[in-house]
Amino acid sequence: MLAALTALAVIALRLILHATGAAPEGTDFMLVHFLAIATTVFFAQLSLLRKDHAAAGFPRLVRDGFKSASLYALMMLLFLWWYYHAIEPEFFVRKVEALIFSAVEDGQDEAVVRPRITQFFTPFNYASMSFFALLAAGVANSLIIGAIHHKLLRRAMR
Repeated sequence: MLAALTALAVIALRLILHATGAAPEGTDFMLVHFLAIATTVFFAQLSLLRKDHAAAGFPRLVRDGFKSASLYALMMLLFLWWYYHAIEPEFFVRKVEALIFSAVEDGQDEAVVRPRITQFFTPFNYASMSFFALLAAGVANSLIIGAIHHKLLRRAMR
């Protein structure tokens, strides 16, 4: 539940930034995603510790943290795909044209470069790469925060 609320808050922030003309470019927004994942993992694991202190071992903490992070990543995958199809479809057109211009200036043949760049820079690829990066961040946060919960916070909660 917290992961869904966090994802909705991040989506709202992204839409507000777009509406104000300050939409982030590329990976500029990833810090917000990493903070959101760390927050959802932390509170998902803390909730498990509070509910079932005795049975909340390290593997279960990691699993619950990753479930929360993966829900967030899935919601962001769907949002990013929709965002670049419906809200800002010209983003990838501008990006592709800038990259092709740069490649041609460097002496590369446009007929060779254009299909490669056009095939790679798509909303689906961007959303997919973001999804897998968020999943990787979720795994790392689940392990690190799970270890902190298991070794330190569990003792403090007794």
